[in-house]
Amino acid sequence: MKFIEVIQIDEKGNVEIPIVVNKETFEESEYTKFQWEGLFLKPKWSFRLNKWIETATDDELNPPDMEEELSEVQQLAQALTELELDNFEKDNRINELEKENQLLGQESTDHDLRLIELEEKLNV
Repeated sequence: MKFIEVIQIDEKGNVEIPIVVNKETFEESEYTKFQWEGLFLKPKWSFRLNKWIETATDDELNPPDMEEELSEVQQLAQALTELELDNFEKDNRINELEKENQLLGQESTDHDLRLIELEEKLNV
């Protein structure tokens, strides 16, 4: 036995509740319909067209960007935060370069000492 979900609607075609029925024995009635195919935000049964229709408005289907305009204080705070973050990243990079420089300086000193040792051995 296979079960499917169908939609119970009111006399205006509005979705009331989904119900589960036996697929083999189910027959559509005036107020119980197969579920719609495709995507609907606000589905409604059209008795006149005998099919599911979309009742959502264009604004509901394609909402405008809800990006709020920032106040002048908020804009300044955001700019300050971005500058602080930029400075933090630069400080970290400077610290990394200083550490690399110290390591390279130590390597250079080690090479100079080794060179002096080798020169002394040659002069002996």
